[in-house]
Amino acid sequence: MVFTLDEEARIVRAVGNAERESRGEVRLCVERRCPVKDPLVRAKALYRIHGLDRTEGDTGVLLYVATRSRVAAVYGGGGVHDEDAPWTGVTDAVAKGAAAGAMVDGLCEALGVIGEHLRARVPGDDTAGDELPNAPIVVDGVPPRDAGESEE
Repeated sequence: MVFTLDEEARIVRAVGNAERESRGEVRLCVERRCPVKDPLVRAKALYRIHGLDRTEGDTGVLLYVATRSRVAAVYGGGGVHDEDAPWTGVTDAVAKGAAAGAMVDGLCEALGVIGEHLRARVPGDDTAGDELPNAPIVVDGVPPRDAGESEE
């Protein structure tokens, strides 16, 4: 999926809003096909590949979407992990947007849900600053697998 300049600007704003009033860092990663069976495995690998595990307090959250595979997953670091986190609500928002032909609307809604969780789990001023870019990561093709990733 390639975003227009306006769509990318909306996503960048949504990521910034998700991070607002929390110590969390958020990244959106989109690719055409998920190269493994479990999208959560892919999300976890991309979390490490794109440095979210190196955020202060491991407070990163990666929203992963594979458009042609029609899957989405959310991976949160140790600093924001919560068994009761609303990750299903995040992926439901993505699916709803995709089904309506409004993928960017769904992504922005999903990022809003992530922001609510971050403000509840790691509220406060982000003393580390904005550690990662807010622009979406668009993977063109299938990148090399991370060492911990498997096809199963």
